[in-house]
Amino acid sequence: MKTMLKITAVILTLAAVLTLFAGCTKTLTGTYAPADGGSATLTFEKDSKVTGELFGFSLSGTYTIEKDKIKFETEKILGIGATKEYSFSKSGKSIFIDGKEFVKQ
Repeated sequence: MKTMLKITAVILTLAAVLTLFAGCTKTLTGTYAPADGGSATLTFEKDSKVTGELFGFSLSGTYTIEKDKIKFETEKILGIGATKEYSFSKSGKSIFIDGKEFVKQ
């Protein structure tokens, strides 16, 4: 009986730790446009997909946010894709990518 309680406690502890780590990954949803009125927009989806235009380049792919960095990975065309990382922060309805402010629409 005590062994079963110990096993249950270990399983519950592992589940709690995994849930904690899963919550560390940030996600965005919605469309963001430059605060300065530019025409480029970024549309983020819950499944880590992103489409739009960033710094003059069309973007279609996935994104990940870790701490103060956002990483974009473009979809592979003919086996070739690209990954680019920028500084990132969020405040209210605004996100900041390499210091440029984007506001949620």
